[in-house]
Amino acid sequence: MKKLTRNLALLLSLVLGAGAVPAAEQAIDSAAAVVNNDIILQSELNKAQGELSENLQRRGRSIDDVSARKAALESLITRSLVLQLAQSQGIALNDMQLDAAIRQAAAQNGVTEEELLARMAPGISMEQAREQFRSDLVLNEVRRARVRSRINISDTEVDLLARNLRKVGSIEPQYHLSQIIVPIQGGNAAAANRQVSEIRAQLKEGADFNALAARYSIGSSASQAGDLGYLPETQIPVPFLPALLKASPGDVLGPFRSPYGIHLLKLYDVSHDAVQPISLYDASHILLQTSIIFSDEAASRELAALREQIISGQISFADAARRYSEDPGSAINGGDLGYATPEKYDPLFARAMVALQPGQVSDPIKSSFGWHLIYLKDVKLDKDSDEAYRQKARDLIFRRLFQEESIAWERELRDSAYIHVMDPILLQAHIDMDQDARPAAPQLP
Repeated sequence: MKKLTRNLALLLSLVLGAGAVPAAEQAIDSAAAVVNNDIILQSELNKAQGELSENLQRRGRSIDDVSARKAALESLITRSLVLQLAQSQGIALNDMQLDAAIRQAAAQNGVTEEELLARMAPGISMEQAREQFRSDLVLNEVRRARVRSRINISDTEVDLLARNLRKVGSIEPQYHLSQIIVPIQGGNAAAANRQVSEIRAQLKEGADFNALAARYSIGSSASQAGDLGYLPETQIPVPFLPALLKASPGDVLGPFRSPYGIHLLKLYDVSHDAVQPISLYDASHILLQTSIIFSDEAASRELAALREQIISGQISFADAARRYSEDPGSAINGGDLGYATPEKYDPLFARAMVALQPGQVSDPIKSSFGWHLIYLKDVKLDKDSDEAYRQKARDLIFRRLFQEESIAWERELRDSAYIHVMDPILLQAHIDMDQDARPAAPQLP
């Protein structure tokens, strides 16, 4: 398998270079790595490395070129694997859905659609930016759906944290942390411990923590060079807290053992900020579900016409919902969903809802449930009620578990992949990222 895939990569790299006229004036864009049956090109890796270095510099972080290149390739490998998973399961975004998503994102950011696409990747065409937006959206939705399915939060956990949040009051410490996770591969804890000892030795000799995080991290987290940003105390895993409470900025903490590997943390700063109030959205919606005989195009067209009638005053949103909506729970109430946080809803629905101003009706948007019109009636802030504390607690627990489960899910996805690196810079630096495919674990729907 390895020989066949390597030969395929070499053949494709030659084909990609074919047609250069004359050959001496244009370098062949050769393969940097093979990921299953996908090829990562040198040009892609060069671009990703440059963007990663620029992003880190903007945040006051600077790492060496080899670590940046390795981290960029880790991110590209993860991206390739997630998009391959989406393709294998027929998950795609048609042009109509893409147009709606771009409109929503532009409205949410207060820019035009052209400005949004131009900001994504300067120097590429609008069509290329659209395709990058499409793949980014598919990637994020696949990741969110897969990781969400792994998360279970009990009411007991929520109630306990909500009570603690109320005791804390309006001020909560936040810790600016970076993290290195050394995975325990194949149950070989001894090898992982040896690597942690090597990392700690390099740190004692003055090595940069972020550079080591970029070099040793696996998956998309490598592109952040270990930087977790500011995390509220309530979002810190409990086993890490005792050491963190005693630490001073600049301290390296650990090693800590978790189900995800062995952790080293570096504390950069501690701030004490007010707990943010919760935004509650009072919305109504109209739902149309598609079928074999009722297509996406037909649903979108029908809702667009209905929106025009609502905007022009021919029919109220509530009456339209009672008459046409296929969500029986809300249709009887004129589509009313009541006050809720965006996290309660499907991510595509939530993204469209928060882009609205009170009084606005959305364009037709598609979620995993069907096609919607959304009417945003009101937004209010809530920071004192029991439900506000419960929602804050649930959101904090979800974010912590999402981060942890994302690492585990990416590792499982990667463990079942064939990876062969041919980039000469990484090979010369003795960076070994190759692996043979292992049998894939069954994927949950």
